[in-house]
Amino acid sequence: MRKAILAVAILGTMFSAAQAADVSFSGKFGYRNDNFEVGTTETKRDRFAASLEAASQIDNKTKVVIGLRTGSTKSPWVDMGGENSLKNIDLNLAYVEYAAAPFAKVTLGKMHQPWKSEGLMFDSDIKPEGLAVALKHNSGLYGNVFKLKLSEEQVSADSKLDGLQVGFAKKFGDVSVDLHAALLEQVVKTDIVCALTVPTLPCRNLSLETDLQVLGLSAAKEVAGVPVKAFVQQVKNDKANRLDTATAYGVTFGYAKNPGDWEVSLVNQESEANALSGVWTDSDFAGGVVAHDGLAVRGAYALADGWKVRGSYYDVEVGAFRAVDTKRLMLDLVYSF
Repeated sequence: MRKAILAVAILGTMFSAAQAADVSFSGKFGYRNDNFEVGTTETKRDRFAASLEAASQIDNKTKVVIGLRTGSTKSPWVDMGGENSLKNIDLNLAYVEYAAAPFAKVTLGKMHQPWKSEGLMFDSDIKPEGLAVALKHNSGLYGNVFKLKLSEEQVSADSKLDGLQVGFAKKFGDVSVDLHAALLEQVVKTDIVCALTVPTLPCRNLSLETDLQVLGLSAAKEVAGVPVKAFVQQVKNDKANRLDTATAYGVTFGYAKNPGDWEVSLVNQESEANALSGVWTDSDFAGGVVAHDGLAVRGAYALADGWKVRGSYYDVEVGAFRAVDTKRLMLDLVYSF
């Protein structure tokens, strides 16, 4: 709650100091009926999510963004009930964006993930902190370089993520193609707790490393008036000796933007036990478990300006040795402004 109060104070200070600047607000409120089965255990719950974001265009090169959101690091959704308990809301975004050149943009602070990705291997709700530089050329070539930190709940220190991505995005006739490759090097340092029964056992630091090589390809085209996009992505952990690969592929039909628009997407994704970093795995699709194999079916329909109804169904086998069948159905009603 103290973070939220501080964020509101920052918002007020920023707007009073830049009254002449171009300031815009956006936000979202959603209700979710969430039903999932893990093995023989079934859970049903009602949830909601809320967010508020303010962007100030200070000048033609500098932009400041601050956002508040309910929920946790990996999800904005919180459970209804709990004897009408107070709900958590915290600082979700806080960054400055500077256009250093027509082809270069620098971002500093708590930001959206500064690399392109397909599928459900990286949970987009996670907002890392640090420095990112984005480069883009008229030829279609682009690049992203970043140095980030991420909060780790189970260890004594934050993890560090250094990354580089190169890509090529171009439209050939009526087909848009995007090919990209990235290298993400992540290090987690923690302390091994000495056993009390063995006082002579030395304590030592442990470094856990992942070296993710990410390859992605997507293509988009309008077919009979309907937007269609297909993708494939592979991630390989070079630090793992075995079970080191994850793959995903899928297709989306339509685009639910204006009233009456609709969209449907299918995603198939498989990840071996050592392929991904558990920090990033999608919390909805596989419950954050790295080892998984399953299908996602999602759809949306735009009811009116700002209003959208969404449905998601996940059928996933979770676990490296004794896989557990996990099914999840989520129905959302979302208002955005």
